[in-house]
Amino acid sequence: MNAESEPARLRLLSAASTRMAGVLDMERVARHLVAVALGGFADTVGVYVAEQLIVGDEPPRPPGGRAVEARRIAVGATGADLEPLFPAGEMVVFAAGSAYAACIADGAPQRFGEPDRHLVLEPRVPPPRPARERLADLADFLLVPLRTGEAVLGLVGFARGSAAGPFTDADAALASELAALTARCLDGARRYQREHAAARTLQAGLLPLPPGAVPGVRVAHRSVPAGRANLVGGDWCDVVPLPAGRLALVIGDAMGHGSAAAAAMVQLRAAARTLAMLGKDPAQILTWLDRIAPDIGPVQFATCACAVLDPAAGTAEICRAGHPPPILLHPDGGCDVLDLPPGLPLGLDGADYENTRVAVPDGSTLVLYTDGLIETRTRDLEAGIAALRSALAGRADPLEDACADVVAKLVVPPNHDDVTVMLVRTGT
Repeated sequence: MNAESEPARLRLLSAASTRMAGVLDMERVARHLVAVALGGFADTVGVYVAEQLIVGDEPPRPPGGRAVEARRIAVGATGADLEPLFPAGEMVVFAAGSAYAACIADGAPQRFGEPDRHLVLEPRVPPPRPARERLADLADFLLVPLRTGEAVLGLVGFARGSAAGPFTDADAALASELAALTARCLDGARRYQREHAAARTLQAGLLPLPPGAVPGVRVAHRSVPAGRANLVGGDWCDVVPLPAGRLALVIGDAMGHGSAAAAAMVQLRAAARTLAMLGKDPAQILTWLDRIAPDIGPVQFATCACAVLDPAAGTAEICRAGHPPPILLHPDGGCDVLDLPPGLPLGLDGADYENTRVAVPDGSTLVLYTDGLIETRTRDLEAGIAALRSALAGRADPLEDACADVVAKLVVPPNHDDVTVMLVRTGT
């Protein structure tokens, strides 16, 4: 590629931007850069990021003359497969004094005409002939830092064989533009992956007790956040053990998605758990949550269903606040939508909630869910409940399999609303 040509330069940058836009995985971003650069700009490309980024830390400070630990996240070459020799995901050490360490430490491009003697990168296996010839033919090297602001995330190494000719000043400028674009995408992916890990940790900490934690009762649940980018939403479910073998079951849906809904969900869940442990019945729990909801931040409305299950008596007291009605799956495979007063959503203040006692014979399954499971842009509430009943009817599967199957049948990603479902079966 002739980087002196403005159309060629713009085509390369446009191709890189198009391929990397919206990618939220660091390795995929790097692989896209490699693919674009191998299309005429370079004969080999390697992308390395500081090891600190991989373990979830902030971008490192310049090492100042020390060796640099980095992770190779993508590599490629024209006419040869370098992946078996220099696999992605491998940690490498750029020796102090090497051009590679200097590129990261100084944040400045480095040029040289033969392999850096300080570089401790040896093939892990003897290279096959195409790879050996490709590596032996490399005659010009260009290292460009992956810089975002004052931070250097790593570097991109470009190299050309003898037939391609050396990099020009225009090539070096284009490589810097490519690296800057890649650095922005890598930083976005890094932040997303860090937040993703934090959200998953939060979500795991808010899940109900694992199956088998409550004697005589089995529990299975699934949560699917809305869309592709949301990490955690406003749905929650909980199981709270109570005296005399009873347990409280709570499921709720705070309005909206993302961090605001998640923050409201955390507060409502904690309040519901505390109220249940204080011995409040379902209607009392919802009454108190209704009073609390307006004061928990920008998300002021939520729906909720609450039940206190007594397996020994074979009954449950249930109440709902604008939430979809629970379903009772009988031991013989039949299922009924429980006829309960709908109640008003939490946060409207002054709502009047009413308990309903229902029979829950041994071997029955109480199904609690949020509206994201049954309602879509093309399926209304009634059709969704009918689809859920059809998915549940006649199921004799293990509870975990039945729960997974319900989600698989009713949820088509990317779903536009958070989805939570909880199945609670009495008996052993």
